[in-house]
Amino acid sequence: MLRSLYRPPLVGILAFVTVIAAQPLGHSMLMVIRGLFHDSLAMEALASMLFGAVGFAIVWLSLHKQETSATWLGFIGGVIIWVGFFEFSWDFFARLLNVQPVLAEDGSVLMSPGIQMIQASGFALLVMLLFYYANRETRCNAFRWIHRFTHMNPGKANPGKDRNYGLITAIETVVVIWTLYVINITIVDPRIFGDHHPFTYAVFFGFLVWSVYLNYRLFKFARMAPAVRYAIPTTVITWLCVEMLSRWGLMTEIWIHPFDYAFEMTLVLAGFALAGVVIYLTPERGAEKAAQ
Repeated sequence: MLRSLYRPPLVGILAFVTVIAAQPLGHSMLMVIRGLFHDSLAMEALASMLFGAVGFAIVWLSLHKQETSATWLGFIGGVIIWVGFFEFSWDFFARLLNVQPVLAEDGSVLMSPGIQMIQASGFALLVMLLFYYANRETRCNAFRWIHRFTHMNPGKANPGKDRNYGLITAIETVVVIWTLYVINITIVDPRIFGDHHPFTYAVFFGFLVWSVYLNYRLFKFARMAPAVRYAIPTTVITWLCVEMLSRWGLMTEIWIHPFDYAFEMTLVLAGFALAGVVIYLTPERGAEKAAQ
């Protein structure tokens, strides 16, 4: 039974299910911190910074691990860093600077102050992406495709260079979430397109088709470590479709109400933890081949 986990499509399915579960759990963790320290912005900031520091410690631990365990720890650390350092900091400064929400005619909130701060970070993100685009050591499929599409080759990667899988995965996690969040927020901004604009519907179906294609490729993976790294952009793209459905009122985002749906979110956390252990204990490259 365990050997079957090392073969497609179960490798890709396990990677997809586990990685996508981190998306609602990350949202819930932020909501839990807000709920516990809602009376004190300073305590909320301290708790979030400590949470982010835990993420960095996990990434640091990954530096001394082999590929599979390093990849998994890097992903976990990246998610925690995103929630603790990035997502909270934008919400913190939005409240500190008294940024006003974008409201609908009925007074409902269309874009929170924190969401607007993430949107404003788009140009800083673009500069980072330009540096990654110029990196000849990149093995990112997206950047390699852009290199071919633009006919701009930064040079050949050094084949003898060791890869720091934990750090690579952590950075990938943060940058992918950040990039697709900025794209999504900009599209649903009512001052640009809005939730019900034809372009927004077109983007949704484009993301949906893209997600199906990426999952088709993911389910062909035979090794866990690259499957997890490929699952990161795959699941984030899929998750954007989920969030669009919730904005259209077609589903309830229970992950942003963890105190009201504690049992459901606890089940998600338990399943995530169990699958995470399986991934962490997956044999490394040589052992995987022997099992097959």
